[in-house]
Amino acid sequence: MEDSTLGVLALYALLGLALLTLWLRHRALLHQRERMREKMGTLQGDLSDTSQRLDLLSRGVDTVLSESPDMQGLLDAHKSLESAETLLFEQDVNVSSSESVAIASHAAKTILVHYPGLADEDGHKEVVAGLFPLVERLDAILNEAEMQSEDLELTGDEHRRLGELFHGIDRTTRASDFYRRAHSLSAEDADALRSLATIHREEGDMNALDRSLERLLAVDPDDVSVLKEQALLLSGSDDERVTRNQRRLEGLGVEFDTTLQTAELSDIVERAREVNREVDPRATEPETSAGWIERAAKLLMLGEIPVALESVEKAIETNPDNGEAWLLRAKLLSADQGGTKDALQSIRRATALGEYGVILESEVFENDGRLDAARAVLEERLETNPEDAEARARLSLILLRAGASEWSRKVLDEAPSESWEIAPLHVMDGRLHLLASESHRDDTGHHDQLILLDALVSFDAAIDRDRESGLAWLGRSRALRYQGAPNEAEVALTRARRLIPEHPSIPLEEAQLCLDLGRLEQADTLVAEAATQLNDHSAIPFIRGMIAARQNRLLEAISLFGKVLASEPDHVRARLNRCSASLLKGDLASALDDANHLVTNRPELDMARLRRSEVLMSNGDWDEAEAELRRLLENRPEHTMALVHLGTCLIARGRPEQAEKPLNKTLQIDPTHSDAWYQRGLLYTDFGRLEDAMHDFENAAEHDEHHIDARVRIATLLHEAEDTKEAAAAWRRVLDVDPEHRLARRRLEESRGTSGPPKPSQPTEG
Repeated sequence: MEDSTLGVLALYALLGLALLTLWLRHRALLHQRERMREKMGTLQGDLSDTSQRLDLLSRGVDTVLSESPDMQGLLDAHKSLESAETLLFEQDVNVSSSESVAIASHAAKTILVHYPGLADEDGHKEVVAGLFPLVERLDAILNEAEMQSEDLELTGDEHRRLGELFHGIDRTTRASDFYRRAHSLSAEDADALRSLATIHREEGDMNALDRSLERLLAVDPDDVSVLKEQALLLSGSDDERVTRNQRRLEGLGVEFDTTLQTAELSDIVERAREVNREVDPRATEPETSAGWIERAAKLLMLGEIPVALESVEKAIETNPDNGEAWLLRAKLLSADQGGTKDALQSIRRATALGEYGVILESEVFENDGRLDAARAVLEERLETNPEDAEARARLSLILLRAGASEWSRKVLDEAPSESWEIAPLHVMDGRLHLLASESHRDDTGHHDQLILLDALVSFDAAIDRDRESGLAWLGRSRALRYQGAPNEAEVALTRARRLIPEHPSIPLEEAQLCLDLGRLEQADTLVAEAATQLNDHSAIPFIRGMIAARQNRLLEAISLFGKVLASEPDHVRARLNRCSASLLKGDLASALDDANHLVTNRPELDMARLRRSEVLMSNGDWDEAEAELRRLLENRPEHTMALVHLGTCLIARGRPEQAEKPLNKTLQIDPTHSDAWYQRGLLYTDFGRLEDAMHDFENAAEHDEHHIDARVRIATLLHEAEDTKEAAAAWRRVLDVDPEHRLARRRLEESRGTSGPPKPSQPTEG
């Protein structure tokens, strides 16, 4: 009994202990709940207090902004800039060049809404308080996106107003860019030029100020203040224009004396004249050889070759051992075709004095038409200095221009590893890859994507070493265009145009890009720009021929392609396009000559064999056309157009039972091939399988809504089946494609005539 009693007591003790533990936990939970309730109450109070403060602040802001609606609008501009920054820089999705331009242009226009640019009675232009910080953010966006004024889709007036805002925040370089763009878009608007002249005065840039004043006079020849200011600036340096301005002022009845003793120059003009004494190479007489060289270099930039040459001669007189002077003398002499001999002597003298003249010497020889001598100079240099990357790149370029692409490649392959640290070698490497890809395209009709990838790698390597290499960006643009990436190509081309705006290949490449994008008018404008410097380049008539062909001016296109072939008989694309244009024009003999030439010289070019088969089919030479198509299909068994043409040939040769196989194969490869559906429909029509034929004609019309032959066949089958209502609808669909189709119009009238109400029966005699 004692054991059982102890067990019961132990059980009670355990139960009591468990109850005590539960009670203590319960007390702790109650205490915790009370603390949480107190904290929630405090938090609720804080939230209520914060809400009241925010409400008070919101009502205060609304009250303030109610009296300043312009400030309310700035909030919208702020949101627009936030969205622009997010879309351009803070998302993982890349945006195209056109999208970036649209985003930045929208942000700029949002700011311009709050700056109409209208001046008050005193001529001052009011700016809404708080607008300038937004302009600074826009400037930061443009800097980050590497955009200039020409990238934004704005009018001349909008460019000018943005220039004024950038000027207001002391972004003078940006403001000058927008003023110049405004002037180029609105040449008769003098406000942009006046603002640009203001910047030139502030900077003391006399030459730029003179140019702006001259443009202002072109807009308003009788502007008295401009005439006076320019006369003061040019006093003692350009007597001809000073006299011109004085005569205009006299004609306007304004007395003006330009002598420095009587003229009261403003501080701005005085500062400009001080800069002139430092910058204008004609203002003072140098005393040292280096001074004469500096003067000559500035005169060369101004295009005054004879005067610059005189300065160089004086530099040499002052110091005959100045190698830089001899090198500059050679450069000036090389501008004159008759000065080649003296230029070469000057280069050798400069080289003897330690100057690097091998590149200039090769250029002089090349400009004189002596390519062998230019090559020999560079080769001699590389024999003693194989690491000279500039000479190696120049030699590779000369060989490429001479048509020795393999030799040009060999020169690059022999370059030491340390030579590849400069951009020009990588640019040449990329150009040779592009040439190889173009050769592959001429042979096969398409680019080799691996070669294009190698070209892109080379151009990117050049850009990594020199982001200011315009030729690298230009090459990258062409490689991307060949890859079928026009948006990226356009971005690279924009960079190239900024870096080398005068390079003649820029408008030519841009014209090619516009041609690929179907912008024919823009391409025509650009090729005209390129023709001013590259009139003899075969690409000029070729692009114009392509534009004419796409605008259905076939005779003009044939003539232009012929011009290309006259200077470059192996131009594959010109001959192929001339063949196509002649075929469309019905000149089958000329088309066949071009096709035969291509097939003979480019046996792997599928398009050449296809064109030849089409010419032969048009001539009714079905046997030879079939043979040509079978030769094509031996190399490309899945060439769908060749399979369709083969079916056509077999039908024409009276072997319709054999024609179904190539047509079926075509539709297995490409179920959307409308011509295959149509040809098989014709075949089934001959077999009397009208339901199958109708099905194929409907598929042809479905996959090509302009396939009028298929629609005519559908309507004909319905008409012959005397399905009047459906036939009428089918003939109307034919007229939707060709409103002048005579058969469709006549049959539609017939269908309407037979679908009228039934005539009443004649009464019978009783």
